[in-house]
Amino acid sequence: MSRSMNTFANQLRLFARSVDIVDDEIFDRVRSLVYKYVKSELGAAYFELMREEPLDRQLGLKMFWSSEDRDHFWRVSRDDGSYCNLVTQAFAEERPMWIVDRDRKPLSESGALEDEWSGHTDLLPYEQSGVESIHTLVILPLRRKRPLGVFYFESSSHIGITDVAKGELQVLADAVGIFLELYELNRSQSRMTSAAIFELQESLEAAKFPKLTRPHFFVAFSHRADDHVTTVISEVLDLFSDRIEFTDWSRMTESGNISTQIVKEITRSRFGICYLSEPNEREGDHPASYRDNPNVVFEAGMLHARTAANDSGDVGEPAGWIPMREKDSPAAPFDFAAERTLQIPRRSDGTLNEERLRSQLSERISKLLGEA
Repeated sequence: MSRSMNTFANQLRLFARSVDIVDDEIFDRVRSLVYKYVKSELGAAYFELMREEPLDRQLGLKMFWSSEDRDHFWRVSRDDGSYCNLVTQAFAEERPMWIVDRDRKPLSESGALEDEWSGHTDLLPYEQSGVESIHTLVILPLRRKRPLGVFYFESSSHIGITDVAKGELQVLADAVGIFLELYELNRSQSRMTSAAIFELQESLEAAKFPKLTRPHFFVAFSHRADDHVTTVISEVLDLFSDRIEFTDWSRMTESGNISTQIVKEITRSRFGICYLSEPNEREGDHPASYRDNPNVVFEAGMLHARTAANDSGDVGEPAGWIPMREKDSPAAPFDFAAERTLQIPRRSDGTLNEERLRSQLSERISKLLGEA
C-alpha cells in the first residue's frame, strides 16, 4: 500500500467499499472509530453525525449520533429562507467549512469568523454545542447520489487548515457517506422484508391449501348405503394409503356440529369419492331400487366446486372427485349429469361384483393421482 493510501480515512473507505450490509452494530462501531480518530488527531471535544430528515414537509437534519448523545433536530432554513446555523448552511450548500476566529478567540466570543476551507464570507454566528471554549469547527457534508447528512466536530484548540487535512477529511466524509447509504439501504430492506413477512403470514393463515405430498380424499356416503360397496371403497383406499390420506365422514368422532366438520374436511380435500345411492324405501313414488341421498348430493356439489380448478383436461372426466351410483336409480341430478359416473357393477341376481368394482375404482383413483 502506498504512503498516500496508508491513512485512517483511506483504509476506512476501502473497508466501506468492500461490505454489503451495515446494521446498527456495525455503524455504531464505525462512528466510534471516526470519533476516536478526530479526537486523537484533531483534538475533537465534540463530534456529531446528523441525517437528513424532513419535518413538517421541510428539509431538516436530525442528530443520528453524537459523542454526548444529545438528541435534537434542526430545520435547514427558517421561514424567511435564511439558514438556521453554520451546520445547516454547509449541508444545504454542500460545501465543507473550517471555521476559526481571525484573532484565535473562542468561536462564541468571535466577531470575525473565517471559513478557511470554502471561503464563505456570509457566516452566521457560532452557536455553542455545550462544550466550553471551542476554537475550531469543522463541518463535512455527506453525499452519495443525494445529500445524506453531515458530520461535524469541534476542537478546543485553534487548528489551522492544511491540504493534507482537507484531503484526509474529504476521504473520511466519503467513507462515512458510504456507510450511511448502506445503513439506510439495510434499514429499508429490513422494513420491506418485515412487511412482506407480515403480509405472507396473513395470506398463509387465511389460505387453505391442499396437501401435495399425500393429497386428501373426502369420502361421502349415506349411513344406509350398501355395506358391501362402502367396504370395497375403504379397502381400495387402504391400498393407496402410502400416497393419500382420506376422511370417512361416518367415522368422524370430534365433538361439535357434524356439518361444520364435513365442510372443514371438504375444504382441505383435493380429491373425493361420493357414493350417492341408498336403498329406496318409497317404491310407490320412485319405482327404482335406489335413490340419491340428498346430503351426499350436497357434499358432492361442494367437492365438485372445490376440485373444479384441478381439471385434468379429459372431456367428461370429473376434475377431482369420483361420483358412484347404482344403475337402478332415478335420473342423475342435473349438476352431475355430464360427469362420468362410476356405475356400481352388479350381477344379474343383484349381488355386488366386488372384483370389478375394486378394479374400476383403483383405476379411477390412479388416474386422479396421475399414475395412469
